[in-house]
Amino acid sequence: MGMTITEKIMARNSGRTAVVPGQLVWVDVHTVMTMDYLGKQCFTAFESLSPDKQLFDKQRLICVSDHLAPPPTEQFATMLNEWREIVHKYDIPYFYDLGRQGIAHQLMVEQGHVLPGKVSIGTDSHANTYGAVGAVGNAIGVTDAAIAMATGKCWFRVPESVKFVIKGTWQPWVMAKDLSLHIMGMMHWNGHLIYKTLEFTGPAIESLGMAGRMTLCNMTVDLGAKNGIIAPDATTANYLAPVQKGEWGFVSSDEDARYDAVYEVDVTQVGPTVSMPDKLDDVVPIEKVIGTKFNKAFVGTCTNGRTEDFAIMAKILEGQQIHRNVNMICIPASQSVYLECIQKGYFETLIRAGAAIETPSCGPCAGIHTGVAGDGDIVLSAGNRNMKGRMGSKNAKIFLTSPAVVAASAIKGEITDPRSQNW
Repeated sequence: MGMTITEKIMARNSGRTAVVPGQLVWVDVHTVMTMDYLGKQCFTAFESLSPDKQLFDKQRLICVSDHLAPPPTEQFATMLNEWREIVHKYDIPYFYDLGRQGIAHQLMVEQGHVLPGKVSIGTDSHANTYGAVGAVGNAIGVTDAAIAMATGKCWFRVPESVKFVIKGTWQPWVMAKDLSLHIMGMMHWNGHLIYKTLEFTGPAIESLGMAGRMTLCNMTVDLGAKNGIIAPDATTANYLAPVQKGEWGFVSSDEDARYDAVYEVDVTQVGPTVSMPDKLDDVVPIEKVIGTKFNKAFVGTCTNGRTEDFAIMAKILEGQQIHRNVNMICIPASQSVYLECIQKGYFETLIRAGAAIETPSCGPCAGIHTGVAGDGDIVLSAGNRNMKGRMGSKNAKIFLTSPAVVAASAIKGEITDPRSQNW
């Protein structure tokens, strides 16, 4: 019996020739990421576990300021100062602080800190994003991070794998976010996918760029999955070539690999999709909510804050004006994305249309700062979660969708199908 790509990665990085689902393995990790709001705790735990205070490899410990930068309160400013102090104490070379900052998961992929065939972990739930380049990416807690910082290792139970074969042709204005939400509505939060690998394959995935692959793997955690993954190919190699920090090789699932389940999706039949407020898997095609009014729009996060996302928005908003009753906030996922969007004119288009562009950060996604939702707000968001209180007030409502839908809808101030106009 062959192995899936995730099983192969678990085996190779634990010194085994093969593994099976359910097996416990002690895995070598390629990189460990931690960020501002948990970073000091990670170092404190590390120091308690490692009397000699020797990091396994400071070149492979990635530290990021993203949730709290720039700090919205005195308390968070103090927390950031404490974070900086300990990172400087250990002379961490890859420290992405204000001015070099971005959302951790974007930076991990964009800067080549995650590589195909390897395991990378981070102290934030959306570390699943790393699967976009064929790595096993996984979220861990403070204690596991501290152990990995000291030893370069982390334990895993090898997950069962579920395969999604994505066929067909992407329709105009349909994005990876729509497919992600479609799968969310198809599978529901019913426990079936908890701690499993979601592997995406098929011709529609092969035609998908890295931005879309990151979106797709990013949201697997919101189905309870252990990780999401796409086998590396020429698209992966071209993306990583200028930034990769280390060598890697191609890896893919064996033809006779065993899966817990296999699902097929014809992306030709997937249109713009919306997740209804408070419940991520309450998903409907856009036709069900056309005309729904909202007063705030948000595009950013580790799910949809990439150059390609702002490019499609700029195409829609070129020469248009955002409705006077809508406040739109756009936050690039990194400084590199920010600069590229300036150079390509995307942000000029969005600003002329009436959007506010903020410095790279997680922003209001976690309800911390830079445009949080207040009582009575109705938000149309290209983020990743919409439970009560996610972006601020528990009395706000959040509709989740793609950047294309957000842009088209912002013009009218009501949910609009981007396919309805010849942009």
